[in-house]
Amino acid sequence: MNLELPKALVLWSKQNDHAGFMLLSIEQGIQKGECVFMLSPSSIEGIESQMGIVVSELKEQGEHDFSISLNESGIDICVEPTDLPVITFKLNNEFSGDVFTEFDGKVQCIGSVEPAKKNA
Repeated sequence: MNLELPKALVLWSKQNDHAGFMLLSIEQGIQKGECVFMLSPSSIEGIESQMGIVVSELKEQGEHDFSISLNESGIDICVEPTDLPVITFKLNNEFSGDVFTEFDGKVQCIGSVEPAKKNA
C-alpha cells in the first residue's frame, strides 16, 4: 500500500459543528504511524458533541498509534488509544468519511472527517 495521507484531518460532529483536528505522521510505504488530536476553540457546540468529548479525551492522552487498511471504498484508519475504545475512520479515496467508536456502551458514528485544506 503506497498512500499519501493528509497531514491534518478536520473533525466534525454529527450536527456538522467543528470539533477539532487530527494531525498525522506516517512514513511513506508504512501502514502505521502516530497521531495527535486538537480541539477547536471556535465551536462550543463541537466541543460539547460526542466527537468533541472523544477528541478531548484523546488530546489529554497525547500521541497515539494508528494503522491503516484498505476498505471497499478507500481506507480505514484505526486509532487504538490506551484505556479508551478504538476509533475507526472509514474514509473514501478523497480521505473524507465517517468516524466510529464506542460511545454510551455501543459502537456508533460520532461524526465525520475531511482533509484540511492546503493554503496556496
